[in-house]
Amino acid sequence: MFVRSLVFVLTSCALAACSDEGRPDSGGASATTTASTTSNTASTTAEPPTSSSTTGEATGTGTSDSTTSTGEVPTGTSAVTSTTTTSSTSTTEPATSTTEPNFCDPQAVTDTVAFTYVKKFDTGLPDKVLQASFYNGDADEVMIMSFSGKARRFSTDGTPKGEVFDVPAEALPQLDGATYDAKLQRGLLINQSCVLNEVDPVTLAPLEPPQQLGFGMSVCAGLALGLDDNLYIASYGTNELVVLSRDGLSEVRRVDMPGQVGLTGFDGIALIAGSENFLVMSTAPDARAAIIDPLGGVVAPATKLGLGEAPLLGGAPMLPDAVLTLCGNGHAWLCEAYDATCFDYAPDDGDKDACACLIPQ
Repeated sequence: MFVRSLVFVLTSCALAACSDEGRPDSGGASATTTASTTSNTASTTAEPPTSSSTTGEATGTGTSDSTTSTGEVPTGTSAVTSTTTTSSTSTTEPATSTTEPNFCDPQAVTDTVAFTYVKKFDTGLPDKVLQASFYNGDADEVMIMSFSGKARRFSTDGTPKGEVFDVPAEALPQLDGATYDAKLQRGLLINQSCVLNEVDPVTLAPLEPPQQLGFGMSVCAGLALGLDDNLYIASYGTNELVVLSRDGLSEVRRVDMPGQVGLTGFDGIALIAGSENFLVMSTAPDARAAIIDPLGGVVAPATKLGLGEAPLLGGAPMLPDAVLTLCGNGHAWLCEAYDATCFDYAPDDGDKDACACLIPQ
């Protein structure tokens, strides 16, 4: 574990993380499709990529004029060529300093709008369908989890901190997103049926009963917690970003991702460390990344991975998933949806410690 040096943030600061098993065939497949899981082990049976079907629209508490699920998950994606470009990471000096451990100066650090590939590493997870992850800023460690429910803790350099263990059955089947709540110091897990679980961030032991979310969401495929203390959920089946109150009982807003952001197959979201903005991912018809603000406004346009364009420059997974950012250094991690490897990207504006800025006020 490394010792974080405190730096501070420009706008409000930040943090956050789909899919089913089966390597896409020559016809291609999106990273998120529905599947049936027989146990909380690595055994998963996926629908064929060319005829995938959603888990269906979830019903839940609260009422709203929600978008109706399409009932079909987009299919087909072309593989992205992975590169091995590397770059050195620059470091910016903080605009101010303080000895207070929980102090955050929103004027201290600029928003990150691009990340450059540094390295990749093998997680050693036996279920090579990585779908969910979060960074525990209080313990300075990362939790990476698979679709079928295998989990492992890592230091921020990618070194395992323990053995592989099982995600609790309450969060299964089809685990497909996660984030960390710095205010309550707990992990939040979501599956494709849009069931939310709040867990201990180290052991993953359940802390609350599972909560079925509704509001017309279909195939929940990513989860982030904004600085406004709202839940930001990737509704893959409806191609929407759905924003709910932290208690999951009311809808705040919806964003049409293809129409407003230019992303179809919306398959992952993470709050960017040191910013109120989000890194968002798509996997169909191809793998793309963009940066958006909390209202869905485009900060960095959607570009294909692996082509040397911002917001993610350099090497990239074939199909990205389990996306997160690390508030301790500002890096972003993307993992393979169909392999046990993860990719580390450094912020182009330099490493930063934004953990003090993650607790909503």
